Amino acid sequence: MKILKPPKLNIGDTIGIVASSLPVLPSFRESYERGKKVILDLGFKIKEGKTIGKTRWWMAGTPKEVGEDINNMFADKNIKAIMAQTGGYSAISVLEHLDYELIKNNPKPFIGMSDMTAYHLAIFTKTRMVGFHMDDVTFGFGREVKEGQEDWSKLDQEFFLKFLTKTEAPGIIKPISEWKTWKKGKAAGHLIGGILEHQRILSGTQYYPKIEVFDGVIFFWEEVGVTLHHIATTLYKLKYMGILDRISGMLIGKIKYIKPAREKEVVEPTAKEMILDILKEYKFPIMANLDFGHFTVNIPMPIGIKVSFDTTKKELNFPEGAVI
Repeated sequence: MKILKPPKLNIGDTIGIVASSLPVLPSFRESYERGKKVILDLGFKIKEGKTIGKTRWWMAGTPKEVGEDINNMFADKNIKAIMAQTGGYSAISVLEHLDYELIKNNPKPFIGMSDMTAYHLAIFTKTRMVGFHMDDVTFGFGREVKEGQEDWSKLDQEFFLKFLTKTEAPGIIKPISEWKTWKKGKAAGHLIGGILEHQRILSGTQYYPKIEVFDGVIFFWEEVGVTLHHIATTLYKLKYMGILDRISGMLIGKIKYIKPAREKEVVEPTAKEMILDILKEYKFPIMANLDFGHFTVNIPMPIGIKVSFDTTKKELNFPEGAVI
């Protein structure tokens, strides 16, 4: 698979911040400012987009305005990377307003997770540019540190510098929390994935990778705030699309805040029990509870980059760099 890697960041470079989904709400402001300070303390400069400070419904402007802000960030030669302030719900409405030819001709790291999955997959589909599924400004760098999370800020900053300022392969990443082996084996391939909800939303559209792109892929996903049957129906959709027949391995991050079924009499399985039942006919290895997703340290998962993993060793290996 031929991919487009963006140039690496250098200390002193300017990072653009956009409100690509949710606006900077009053309740976000303290965390947002704390996240900005982390970026500045790392030695980078900041330029805020026109979406910072705007509010319209659950967006920071109209879809066209958000698209223009992102396009302008890619066009600005002084901006070397773009970071989402946080996720949200509206990325899909912006995809038609992105200038993919402009993005292809001005590749730079586009950073964020959750709703950013829609941007990462759409841009990868249209340009083959690597997208960086990793912590954002407000709820990544700016998160309030709670008991047991004292090392998270340091780890996030180390990952940021390792993946974005160095062209060398990041190499082996070891568990921060306890990773689980759900199906034994080894696998290697290009990363494609993100929050599972946006696999569901984008699949079948022009913004989702074509079926052949999934040949040999390491498919990664995480999820938050949905029911178990919602996860189940999404996995069945991927199965019926033929995607699960083509991948070589699956990496599952954090599955958080699962909602109960509406029908109180329903006896629900565990997430593991349900997922393995759906995937029982497939031979590819599965490692779960990895350190990426919501409310966790986020190991960067760059879309399109080669990885390998070994469930016996409980390690994830990045044999190539994500930037040039």
